[in-house]
Amino acid sequence: MKSENIYIIWSHPRADSLTAKIVEEIQGEATRNDISVTTLDLYRRGFNPALEQDDEPDWQNPQKQYSPEVHQLFGELQDKDTLVFVFPLWWYSFPAMLKGYLDRVWNHGLAYGKGSTLAGKKIRWVALIGGSEDKFIEYGWCKNMTDFLNGAASYLGIEDNGITFLYNTIGVEEDIGDNQSHYESLFEKSRRIVDTLL
Repeated sequence: MKSENIYIIWSHPRADSLTAKIVEEIQGEATRNDISVTTLDLYRRGFNPALEQDDEPDWQNPQKQYSPEVHQLFGELQDKDTLVFVFPLWWYSFPAMLKGYLDRVWNHGLAYGKGSTLAGKKIRWVALIGGSEDKFIEYGWCKNMTDFLNGAASYLGIEDNGITFLYNTIGVEEDIGDNQSHYESLFEKSRRIVDTLL
């Protein structure tokens, strides 16, 4: 079924980063296909990724009231049918800002456990990889991240889950060559993610 309301959660300290440009490309393509788009820029929102005591899960209380920020951010997901995460991969993992979002907002009794409300939504993950695809696969990081992201979606009861890796975003392991055509190919690949939602 076609997505109608996408929520893009993204993380990068610079508002003019390649990550931000990828978000713009996805947003523009979705809009051209008559899909409503809302974005959550974690840095400009002033999100605090640190899990404090108020937001620590209480396994014995699925109705626990977390901090107002957590309930507000989780509430923003409710009328969205698709969640799209866009982020650079740092040290072969999420940026701390995005990991903190998952820790705090995808909380017990909200995103999983009794009363969870994310099952049935779609998720698309878009990870920007600084190095080459060959090295990413050779050292097992592609499998590691794929297993992690698939596992996270499954834990939430989400079956429609897709992962896109955008490689060689900064040319640390192989020469980019023609910058314009290289980055345009990344933009085109990011726009094609919307095709999977139609």
